[in-house]
Amino acid sequence: MRFEGKVALVTGGSSGIGAETCVRFAEEGANVAVVASSSMEKAKATVDRCQGRGNAFVCDLADVGAIDRLVAEVVEVFGRIDILVNSAGVFFPTRVGETNEAMFDQMIGANLKGCFFMCDRVGQHMIARGGGGKIVNMGSGAGVAGRSNYLVYSAVKAGVINMTRSFAVALAPHGINVNCLAPGNTATPMNESVRTEQEYAEIYATIQEKTPSQRAFADPHEMAGAIMFFCSDDARASYGAMLLMDEGVSAGY
Repeated sequence: MRFEGKVALVTGGSSGIGAETCVRFAEEGANVAVVASSSMEKAKATVDRCQGRGNAFVCDLADVGAIDRLVAEVVEVFGRIDILVNSAGVFFPTRVGETNEAMFDQMIGANLKGCFFMCDRVGQHMIARGGGGKIVNMGSGAGVAGRSNYLVYSAVKAGVINMTRSFAVALAPHGINVNCLAPGNTATPMNESVRTEQEYAEIYATIQEKTPSQRAFADPHEMAGAIMFFCSDDARASYGAMLLMDEGVSAGY
């Protein structure tokens, strides 16, 4: 098992890609800190899938004080943090003339601010315990190519991608690998209605038409597999890389 004896902290661990990532880590021997933004019940549901290797935590990632408390609590429970996966985030449309300050601040806080301070605080912990470690941030295909109906999300994810490169350079001398996964449309609870309800059939068809692979939504288990690669010894030489997994959408047409 690749991660036997390791401790992995996964934000957004209560659903979607984050939950699948927690389960994969547990299957491969890691102890997992499953972090939800607000629901301890949902975090515990993921822990129940982790074969006795998980603990549930709740943290408002827009609150730096809460992040400090989370990192301290995880270290108290597990003794150390070897791996950080920043999978938490929010996603909703923001268009020209339809975006207010509260929407902007929510998107920045959940997707960029929280990711930055998690990297900073866990990075400091990794340095203090002697260096070495893995950090994976969650970008998006929307951070690579613009999205007219997701203006703020697209900007924020572009920020996460470049922030990953900056942290990679800063932490590389300490043997800490920082990389980024950029998923495209992935079958998660956030988009379940688009995938399953008849009223969204036209939107689903449009997504499929614009996807070169003709598979409108990837499987979160596949994204978790990519994260496993970045956190393994196979990615030892990878610093600041972005792996784009969007079914070819950003490649062209």
